[in-house]
Amino acid sequence: MEQLLGLLLDYAFEKKASDIHISHQSHQEELEILFRTDEGFLALKQDIFDLRVFEVIKFISGMDLCAPHKPQSGSFRIHSDKREYTCRFAYLSNHDLQTGVIRLLNAARDLKIEELSSNSKAIAYLQQMTMQEHGLIISAGPTGSGKTTTLHAILHDMALRKDRKIVSLEDPIEIRDSNYIQMEINEAQGFTYEKGIEELMRHDPDVIFIGECRSAFSAKMAVRAALTGHLVFTTLHSGTVEEAIRRMLEFGVDPKDLSTILQAVFAQRLYKSKKGHEKDLGKECVYERWKREDIENYFKSGDTSQRPDSLFEEIEFASASGWIEAPKFV
Repeated sequence: MEQLLGLLLDYAFEKKASDIHISHQSHQEELEILFRTDEGFLALKQDIFDLRVFEVIKFISGMDLCAPHKPQSGSFRIHSDKREYTCRFAYLSNHDLQTGVIRLLNAARDLKIEELSSNSKAIAYLQQMTMQEHGLIISAGPTGSGKTTTLHAILHDMALRKDRKIVSLEDPIEIRDSNYIQMEINEAQGFTYEKGIEELMRHDPDVIFIGECRSAFSAKMAVRAALTGHLVFTTLHSGTVEEAIRRMLEFGVDPKDLSTILQAVFAQRLYKSKKGHEKDLGKECVYERWKREDIENYFKSGDTSQRPDSLFEEIEFASASGWIEAPKFV
């Protein structure tokens, strides 16, 4: 079954799919398998996979096989005849439905900041972050917007200089990089974000990457680390820069502390590059970018009239510049 799973991942890779959706309803005989691509969902007609695939993936993902109706998530690595894959798997089940989603994580490679966007101002903005010595930097956006890819490109650039110790805490590790220390959450073994942050601080880091601020605890620990002289990067699930700031405050972070240590916040979306333009990158990140002075003005007066271009304006600019296909929605 693992060999067949490898073939399935090969097919998904060839179709440039980001996710594989597998589902089965009690009244159906066959599994439904869908691939999420840039063009939408692609259905796979097959008669090879059956319900056993759920148990195999749950097993290799380190899930609890004795809790069939418990929502679970995990990660796994698997070799096919063509390549190695690192994947995340999320599973749900009830009395008449089983469903799981395999996320194909980015293959490890040297990531370059200049490959992220055709916008030279956005590239200069991201490159400036590699020179920061302390404070908090937040990348915001929905799932699949490229947040982790952007931050790993920044961390990779910093790590190559070998002048600062970098430690990341991720769930799971999406992009493997041997140039800095990466720690992976494993809640089944008791290694939670709370425990991980404690362990991370014992490694005497200069630069910290907390994969996602998903709780009041992780948000406050990120701020605390920045207040003690570390440079901290993290991500938030929020739509815009202003929403990301409000989200941190909703987590109970002290506004004075946040205004003191927040160095930069950017929100992003990921689009397909427009074919034929001179710098066709395949995928294009579009960024709403706030610098330190924008953050200071926001906290002093709450006035956004002098703010940088909004995310919507940046997307319109990228489309008008011929860098991305005209977006259907933001």
